[in-house]
Amino acid sequence: MSEARQYHHGDLHAAILERATRVIEQEGIEALSLRGIARDLGVSHAAPNRHFRTKADLLSTLARVGWEQITEATLRAAEEVLPNDAHHRLNAMGQGFLKWALKNRSMFAAVTHPDVERHADAELRQAIDEFQQSVRDAVVACQQAGRLSNLDPAIATLYTNSVPFGLAMSLKNPLFGTDLSDRDIDELVADLIELVVPTAEPDS
Repeated sequence: MSEARQYHHGDLHAAILERATRVIEQEGIEALSLRGIARDLGVSHAAPNRHFRTKADLLSTLARVGWEQITEATLRAAEEVLPNDAHHRLNAMGQGFLKWALKNRSMFAAVTHPDVERHADAELRQAIDEFQQSVRDAVVACQQAGRLSNLDPAIATLYTNSVPFGLAMSLKNPLFGTDLSDRDIDELVADLIELVVPTAEPDS
């Protein structure tokens, strides 16, 4: 089948990104190459170059798309909560992020790969900054509502960011030896994030 019939209107662009996430997750970033992706997709070795000039260009685009998806999932979850309910909104944001990470493991592995950061361009840094700012704003709103109000907002934001990230990394790492594969993802995420941003009234 010809490339023109296989991929239409940017489908090859999406297919390249999807294949790249799989290669990084399964084989490591060292195994990633535009020529290898072309072979895997059954297109000419020059076809990916129409969308990505270099491997670095591909990695930067992949990471930016991932961060945009993370931000969208995080903010979409917050929009389902009343705007004046700061604690539930921050809790929902944590759940939105962690659900995305667990349901998009290949993309999460690619986005968080240490070597990807070396290829960050201005658009990628902007995407990360926008995500970080959304979390900072939500944390400050919680502090104004009484949660960790005496703590430096920068420290509170770092803690609030790092725990869901750490949970996502731990849940995909077999070395931790915690098999929660039989748990419903939504229930598991709700239980974990409740430990980070409690919304229930404490037991008397």
